[in-house]
Amino acid sequence: MPTITPRKNKDGNIISYTIRVYHGYDSQGKRLKPYTMTYKPAPNMTAKQIEKELNKQAVMFEEQCKQGLSGDGRQRFGEYAAYVINLKEQSGELRHHTVVRYKELLKRINEGIGHIKLCDIRPQHLNALYEQLSKEGLRKNGAKAILKNTDLLHEMISAKGYTSRETFIRDYAGLSCSTYRKAIKSERISKESAEKISNALEVNINTLFELEQDNRPLSPKTIREHHVLIHLVLHNAECEMIIPYNPASKAKPPKVDKQKANYFEQEEVNQILQAAEQETLKWKMLIHLLLVTGGRRGEVLGLTWDNIDFNFNRIYIEKCVYYEADTGIYIDKPKTESSIRWIRLPVQTMKLLEQYRDEYYLPLKTACGSSWTDSNFLFVKDNGKESGKVMHPDSITGYCDKFAERYGLKHINPHAFRHTMASLLYFAGMDTISISGHLGHAKPSTTQNMYAHVMAEAESRIADCMGDIIFSTKHKRNDTEDSHKKTG
Repeated sequence: MPTITPRKNKDGNIISYTIRVYHGYDSQGKRLKPYTMTYKPAPNMTAKQIEKELNKQAVMFEEQCKQGLSGDGRQRFGEYAAYVINLKEQSGELRHHTVVRYKELLKRINEGIGHIKLCDIRPQHLNALYEQLSKEGLRKNGAKAILKNTDLLHEMISAKGYTSRETFIRDYAGLSCSTYRKAIKSERISKESAEKISNALEVNINTLFELEQDNRPLSPKTIREHHVLIHLVLHNAECEMIIPYNPASKAKPPKVDKQKANYFEQEEVNQILQAAEQETLKWKMLIHLLLVTGGRRGEVLGLTWDNIDFNFNRIYIEKCVYYEADTGIYIDKPKTESSIRWIRLPVQTMKLLEQYRDEYYLPLKTACGSSWTDSNFLFVKDNGKESGKVMHPDSITGYCDKFAERYGLKHINPHAFRHTMASLLYFAGMDTISISGHLGHAKPSTTQNMYAHVMAEAESRIADCMGDIIFSTKHKRNDTEDSHKKTG
């Protein structure tokens, strides 16, 4: 039987319990060091709840020891989480941009439970953490900045000799173009981003920006991201037999309302395509591919000429272009294994690809001469020493913003083209499995959950269409019969 010993603080209050399981003597008759674990009750537990949970933990720990599953559960969560993230990055289970995000989340998680031993973590600790994260004032980038004068910013950029504002933002301020676009629209950006812009221009942050404090609580979606990471770490500990079960699986993170995928109606698609006819061949081609393939922006940018099969009118998506501040632009696999796929394209799009190759890409390559970097990507930079290098993913987002403003169109986000393709396929009567394969989702259920509202609308439209066909046919038949009777 396990022995349970209470541990008290200097005031005589019980703060935790030590559970020991003895397992015999060595060959010299000396008692072996017992297996040991510590149980720390969660805050606000009653004496009865503590007793019940303590006995449960003792029985589980004894069984674990008998099966040889006892591990070093005394490792603290923060240390073990860093090990798990590194392990999964090295094994290729996590993409680099996911690792970057997890490390950001871990800072906030460690403030709450990073000091707790793995064996001591209980669902109550996690629930308390999630409740704490929902309070105001926990945003790491709580200080926000609003640009005072767009013209002044542009004058300063020009005075420094930068011919391209977006190049300045990316290469000298180290920020994404989306941050720059938010700033010039007088939207709030983080204080850190405002400082990077100001430092690159060698001016005080107050010269360009008004600062204010953002005390809004974290969104349920962000809190659930923290839960996903905690679950991942503790699941790994369970698999390595360090802890008997994953307490995160019994915790209750906040529910997240499903976001409806925004898409363009057919009329809006026609307006976009008409406006694209006025653009350069490069951007016209990009818009066509985003719309027709339903591909993610990084997937479309990741296309190389050897991915284009002109004989069978199809393209092969096998790589993706990403950007992170610590690494810059880099190439990696798409989001999931299912994202690596062939996509058949309409004849019109294939003809446009040939035109783009012959009338834009090859002439550009010839004109650049020795300054051209032969990367073989379809969509490349066309400015000086950068010519031939793959485009920055944010370039597409920036272009879509300007494109929509130029023609008075509804705001265009590159990912909306993906949602539009899915909705058009549903409205055309395509099944979920086929659409899922086209989009490169890991499971058809992902597609079904994401586009549930689109499916419902498509079914409604089909019902209306069937009603028009069936009953209009019936009415026409009745009208014809009445006409014959009158004639007779």
